[in-house]
Amino acid sequence: MRSFLKILTLLATISAIIALSLIAYDFINSRRAFPSNTYIAGVDFSSLSYEEAVAKLEKYTASMLFDPVITLQAENRLYSFPPEKLGVHILTRKTIDNAFRLTHKSFLESFSERLTVEAISAPLILGIKEGQLRAAFETLAAEINTLSKEATMSFYEKTGGYNIRPETIGKKVNIWKNMESFRAWLKRGEEIYPVAIEYSQPLITEAALREHPPVYRLSAYTTYYGKHDSPNRIHNIKLVSSWIDNTLLMPGDSFSVADILGDTSEEQGFKEAFVIIKGELVPLLGGGSCQIATTLYNAASLADLKVLERRNHSFYFNIYPLGRDAAVYPGQVDFRFKNDTPYPILIKSVATDRSLSFRLYGTPGRKRVRFSETSLYGKDETGKYVPMPLTEIIEKDLSFKTKVVRSVYEGRKLLRQDTILSHYKLYGDKENVPIRRPEPR
Repeated sequence: MRSFLKILTLLATISAIIALSLIAYDFINSRRAFPSNTYIAGVDFSSLSYEEAVAKLEKYTASMLFDPVITLQAENRLYSFPPEKLGVHILTRKTIDNAFRLTHKSFLESFSERLTVEAISAPLILGIKEGQLRAAFETLAAEINTLSKEATMSFYEKTGGYNIRPETIGKKVNIWKNMESFRAWLKRGEEIYPVAIEYSQPLITEAALREHPPVYRLSAYTTYYGKHDSPNRIHNIKLVSSWIDNTLLMPGDSFSVADILGDTSEEQGFKEAFVIIKGELVPLLGGGSCQIATTLYNAASLADLKVLERRNHSFYFNIYPLGRDAAVYPGQVDFRFKNDTPYPILIKSVATDRSLSFRLYGTPGRKRVRFSETSLYGKDETGKYVPMPLTEIIEKDLSFKTKVVRSVYEGRKLLRQDTILSHYKLYGDKENVPIRRPEPR
């Protein structure tokens, strides 16, 4: 009996030694290699050393282990790219480092997991190549980006018919914003990446024009050219008139003649014609634009639109209504007005070889505007401005002032009166205006 117990004890001791030896062997080997049943993205890395695992993982691409395609959604359209096209690639050593950390914990914890867990799965760690990702979003942006375009309207004055073309909503793929969002999305592992698009809404919309189509004539005004006007001056007037024709002003919009003129350069199509500069007539590109400002000023005033800025010329020329002219010179003098009605306004413009006309259309109302006769005040010998007839002012080459009263009625009711004051150095249609150099013709 005793010998039997000794044999059992010996066998138990031998078994314990063998078990401890196996455990020790497993411990030593597990420190240098992955344990059995270790997988990364479904690929078996069991028993591989660190460098062997690196070498094996380097044979795979993101398309092979992560996903064959990555899908981006922009509005209702789907765009599919191989991961590599988006710059997505496997960070090999970071992936192996992470897998080692997961599988090489304390000996007892690691041994326990191998006894209880059938397989250990480690994730891929992905990186993004900035240049490729940016290029992919730039390609996408080239297809999606759309400039905002306002609704437009064609109005046929002779028949009263009109055609409204709808607006286009602007779209823009923000490259940098999407690159940041894509990085976060990739870490979350979601199925489809939603492309961030910025939208810009046009100010003039089809709905607004259809609700209140500007087809009722609110006012019209025409000025005629002088007999000495040069072809260059008429050319400039026609050019700017064509830019203004069919302009739509929504409620609250302002209109600036100087803004329309912009850079008065040859590239814009301007020619040299007389402009008043420091008390002299000087041929400059864009000369003649004051006739645009004056004609439009009178049309806007007759439509009872709010005048924001108006200045008279230093010399008065009789092609303009006395006391109701408007000067313009970009960067210095402007004529501006505002659509202070609740409805759209349409500006129609026609320039011929003899005259310039502006007609303003909007929604019918009961307002009407009247200008008074012009009151004139010439500068007498004492330096005071006194009432004086125009003939005397012209004869004596006097500086003079004018006053015009603009009355606004609704039906027969007087709503308000505005006083328009102007101050001129000279009546400019005589041979008394200094000319720096001749106007090209």
